Amino acid sequence: MVMFIMGSSRVLYADDQPKNDNSQQELLDRIDTLEKELQKLEEEGKARKSLEVTEEEKGEKEKEVLEAVSREYTLSAKGTLSIDYGLNYSYSPSETIYTTAQALQLQRAVNHTITNSIYTSYSFLDNLTTSLSLPIVYRYDKVGTDQSLSETDIGDISFGFAFQLPHQLKIPGGITSTYSFGAAFPTGRSPYKINPNTELSTGSGEYSYSLGGSFSKQIDPVVVFWSLGIGYPLGLKNLNYKISDTYTLVKVDPPLSYSLSMGMGYALSYANSINMSFSYAYAQSTKLTYKELTSPVKTGDSVSASFGVGMGFMVTPKTTVSVSLAYSLVSAGFSLSTRIPFDFVL
Repeated sequence: MVMFIMGSSRVLYADDQPKNDNSQQELLDRIDTLEKELQKLEEEGKARKSLEVTEEEKGEKEKEVLEAVSREYTLSAKGTLSIDYGLNYSYSPSETIYTTAQALQLQRAVNHTITNSIYTSYSFLDNLTTSLSLPIVYRYDKVGTDQSLSETDIGDISFGFAFQLPHQLKIPGGITSTYSFGAAFPTGRSPYKINPNTELSTGSGEYSYSLGGSFSKQIDPVVVFWSLGIGYPLGLKNLNYKISDTYTLVKVDPPLSYSLSMGMGYALSYANSINMSFSYAYAQSTKLTYKELTSPVKTGDSVSASFGVGMGFMVTPKTTVSVSLAYSLVSAGFSLSTRIPFDFVL
């Protein structure tokens, strides 16, 4: 069937109408398919966005992982009073070969130390915190099979403050650095004022100062951390400590000590995290001056190193209990510690 349209040179066939309808329907179907695909992509994008972790959430997770390691890597918000209870047990065996009239003898000594510590800190600013630590020490030493000593007393009280540079509070994802200064007071039982045959010391017996820097950075999916420190003990003068019937100690010149630690932590879930670390400390030789000798005696340099693993368990939204085990790399000793922090916003 053919139709002529007047005033136009176009010839319209009746069969063209169904063809145009099919083309239009096909076009509509394609548009509908594209709309569904776009809607699907939009929903997937929203789902991905909802699963993305914001910088604020990353910062909170990093803080939780680091708090399970130590307080030195984080600072609390302004007006926060923090109280930590810590319990540490350390075991340190040793062996000494000595000469008797008959033959060489091997003497084994075992040292057990349990330390209960109360750590308090208050944040005057978001980047400035002061702290005070009070340890209560129980020591039990056993030498051989029948000689043993025990002592319970307060340890050396320490005071300090930590701060962060103001601009660091505004750099998400960067390296977080915390700087600290501390002072320790000889409130514990001094090793230079006891009878070593019947008593044990619970402190160092001297004043000391320390400087340190702690650093951390989140590198998904882990948080890496490291710290550097230096200790400066003041030493002791005018002593009159009888080492034996032959020698009297009158002066102690302790050396500078240096410390290094590094490790990484990983959040297993919202409530649990694990961490591992390596610690190293080096101290130069101590000079001991005796009344009966014309020149000081040097003890020699000392080194300590340990490898530790730990876990953090979130028991409340604001409380993370941490447990750690450290094994000495230079001797057969180890230490086991736990820490329970409490934060109060005043």
